Amino acid sequence: MKKRVRTITAGWPAILLTALAIAGLHTNAPAQSITLDALQRDGYGMVPIKRPQPNTLTVLATVNDQKMRLIVDTGWGEDGLSLERGSFNAAGLPIEEVKRIGKSATGAKLTGITRTRADRVTLGNVEIRDVPLFLGNFKSLQHERARRTTGADGFLGAGFLRACSAVVDLHNLRVYLRPPGTGRRVQLGPALQASGLSEVSFQQTAGHDCFVDVEINGTAGKMFLDTGAYLAGVDTRFAEQIKATAFNSRAGMIDAAGVVSRTQFTKLRSFKIAGISAKAPDVRLAKFGFYPESRGKVIGLLGMDILGANGTIIDFGQQKLYFYPAN
Repeated sequence: MKKRVRTITAGWPAILLTALAIAGLHTNAPAQSITLDALQRDGYGMVPIKRPQPNTLTVLATVNDQKMRLIVDTGWGEDGLSLERGSFNAAGLPIEEVKRIGKSATGAKLTGITRTRADRVTLGNVEIRDVPLFLGNFKSLQHERARRTTGADGFLGAGFLRACSAVVDLHNLRVYLRPPGTGRRVQLGPALQASGLSEVSFQQTAGHDCFVDVEINGTAGKMFLDTGAYLAGVDTRFAEQIKATAFNSRAGMIDAAGVVSRTQFTKLRSFKIAGISAKAPDVRLAKFGFYPESRGKVIGLLGMDILGANGTIIDFGQQKLYFYPAN
């Protein structure tokens, strides 16, 4: 019997950032070792994560016998896999146009997306049948620097992770997947809290966008939970509320629509996730299209420089986020 991955349209896909200045992934984790391999007794399979750049996560996949490299991007909202059209041979597959229009981080429209289905997708030791595929021309993947450093063919996003009750383990660089309709739910909270991690909830919309409550310099807001963002960033208009002082840098960003932006940075006095202090570096300042559309409620991207540095574990089955609190 084929296991189906649900199809629900996404609101804000394509939040991939590429830094022009390299920032390291330094873990704030204590020496105590944490392993989630016991999940495999509950029907989960394991997929190793590679890091072609310090804050970029990729996994290898086989899609209808074609090998693909995918960015693990919790800021990407599609429910299946999103592939660069030129990297995937869709000959013989039924293709339909996706009529809705997505938007990138800067608010640029993403058009020309088509949809089909893969009979079989293999990730690590996990096989999933009848998986939605979204094919498009994603400028961020075509960028010369991205091709040279990452070589990715597409995105594994939050909708797919949700359908597979995924656990993204940044502590050990692994993704655990449970094919829909198999295995059983697990409760990670007691064991992880006993190991010194804090537990907070995140919200995931019907369009698969993932949000977490934050507090920056004492001012509250929401940020996209975004492993596809190389660096965390807040909107320049929110920066005025937190009385941030900007300084120039050599870093820039390119979103999935290919829009390149110069960015500035600011030092933070305090950073909290759902009321719990977390280690955070200087944060990027940029203009994001979602800030005015959310009427200032969604203030930015919680990226890999914060998620990785705090040893984060993301449980999509329970919509929980685990991380080491700041000392």
